[in-house]
Amino acid sequence: MGTNTTNYNLFMPDEEDSMADVVTNLTENFQKIENRNDITVIAAGAALPQVGDYEVGDRVFRNDVAGGPTVTWPSNYILVCKDANWGWHWRPIQQMMSPWVTIPATVINDANFQLHPTVPLQIALDSRGFCHWRGAIRRTTAGIPVATSFTVFKTIPEGIRPNVDLMHTIALSPITGSSTGKAGNIGGRIFLAQSGASSVRVFNSNNGVSQNVWFDGLNYNNSAHWYFSG
Repeated sequence: MGTNTTNYNLFMPDEEDSMADVVTNLTENFQKIENRNDITVIAAGAALPQVGDYEVGDRVFRNDVAGGPTVTWPSNYILVCKDANWGWHWRPIQQMMSPWVTIPATVINDANFQLHPTVPLQIALDSRGFCHWRGAIRRTTAGIPVATSFTVFKTIPEGIRPNVDLMHTIALSPITGSSTGKAGNIGGRIFLAQSGASSVRVFNSNNGVSQNVWFDGLNYNNSAHWYFSG
């Protein structure tokens, strides 16, 4: 019987369908592709779309120049995440890394935290299927209680969540004190679940001092959570 794909309404035969019906299985699909509008071209250096009539799986082309001032080059991008809280995220095809996207303040789930005002949390995707984080969040009330887990972020959507559960070390600032041994190991970890859940936990955080939680260097494979659909 077959089905029709979501984005382009192409006919997709079932495995048991006969391919004898060339008109339905091939010809009509090719005609639909021929009648598609040209891909949207984004001006060199311009931000990739964060609004508009795009759906996950849609493509745009960013018309950068190889060796230009932004050290980028022409590349197609596929929209892999479209979320009201986390924003839109585009995975590059030819280019190694996408432009960094500043995450909206709406990702914060815990009222005691906010995005850092000068180095906010940002995310970029690469062409190998990895998601990269950088930047920081800030505790808005005095200190960060130690050995306590916080659900700082709202659920991470498909497209930028990890494809396996993982933990990653995170840094804190500012740091004071001169303790040695375990007491001198000041930092924390973030837990990221393939379900999109997450939690932040810190250790020896000099309660009353450490305010900033840094995510520079956090990267993980999330290729199982994005797709291109006809």
